[in-house]
Amino acid sequence: MSQNATSVAIIGGGISGLVCAARLSQLGLTNTIVFDTGKHATGGRCSSRYINISGKLQIFDHAVQFFTVSDPRFAKIVSFLHNKNAVKIWSGKIVELKKGRAPSEVKGLQAFIGTRGMVSVPECLSSLARVEINKWISSVHWDPVVNKWKVDDCGWFDYLVIAHNGKCAASLMADSGAPEIHNLLKVKFGPVLLPKTRVMQLCSLWVLLAAFPSKIKLDYDGAFVDHPDVSWIGNNTSKYNSENTVDCWTVISTQDFGANHKVPQEHIPPSKEKEVIHLLLKGLAEATGLDFKTLKPCFTKVQLWGAANPLNRLQGEGCAFKAGQKVGVCGDWLVSPCVEGAAMSGLNLAEVISQHVKGERRDVGLQSSLVPLESKTIGAFPTNKLLVFNPTK
Repeated sequence: MSQNATSVAIIGGGISGLVCAARLSQLGLTNTIVFDTGKHATGGRCSSRYINISGKLQIFDHAVQFFTVSDPRFAKIVSFLHNKNAVKIWSGKIVELKKGRAPSEVKGLQAFIGTRGMVSVPECLSSLARVEINKWISSVHWDPVVNKWKVDDCGWFDYLVIAHNGKCAASLMADSGAPEIHNLLKVKFGPVLLPKTRVMQLCSLWVLLAAFPSKIKLDYDGAFVDHPDVSWIGNNTSKYNSENTVDCWTVISTQDFGANHKVPQEHIPPSKEKEVIHLLLKGLAEATGLDFKTLKPCFTKVQLWGAANPLNRLQGEGCAFKAGQKVGVCGDWLVSPCVEGAAMSGLNLAEVISQHVKGERRDVGLQSSLVPLESKTIGAFPTNKLLVFNPTK
């Protein structure tokens, strides 16, 4: 079978799935479709909300806040995104806040953001792939007779890629006929990694979007926070050079807070919503030294991010692949919980699939073990080995 005729279904339109699709196309595997549940756009955790406040759309990054570059292959992707005006360098001041200490600026951190919110990153990557949004895939099944995958009502495919995780991914693969892949996708939830766990573990986080009618007087634009309830605060207004009269902030909870206040994320009780808003605003005040009584937002919205960041990762080649059944898995939990980690996993899996099409029959990552991760709640930022990006090259 020629590479052009080989079909690939990718379930999940986050960064790993989109990069996997783009790389497959580069490698000649152009008959690839990305299926994503997003109603309006792809992106997964790399997304933004546009909210009308006082007659003007405001940008809020509500999951990924920024990303960094440490791998030369990822630098090429960022260079492409920069040339397409999809990303820019965030020159804002980022600090660490610890109780009883003055804010400490994070040095050597070259942070990247989307030009119109983080959502502009997956929007640009989507231009390199065939994508079907608002598409829920409820069943996949491997048929050894025809040597293909039946993907819901979307047809038959030669290869299947699972580019998301959590309960939905585990449930999707439970009766698919690929037990080794299903075992990799089994998941537990909790704020602290269980000792000797053999399955992926994800934390839950609450995210507060808050707009204030006047500028909050802080001399920094983002902060990693050492507080029982709050792990990150970020100023979206300064981030996107807005001339707005309102000040738009994102507040992300800690893992413990997410676990202690977890409810069904599809149906958050109004009383819990009110409680979480109050506690996260209070945490914002306590972390920054602001007077809580003066924090009078003109807009608030909270979201429970049920399957947030992984607390462990699969040690190995940055992806997983079952050669006999032509099915693979990619995602940040196979490399590092950040945009770069997701992208590198997608690249790795695309190259494994390409080699398989050419005749290389080997399993990848199926016998690898899970190892603990130590990173900031909002993602990993390997500041000790960052590349400095030069937009002129």
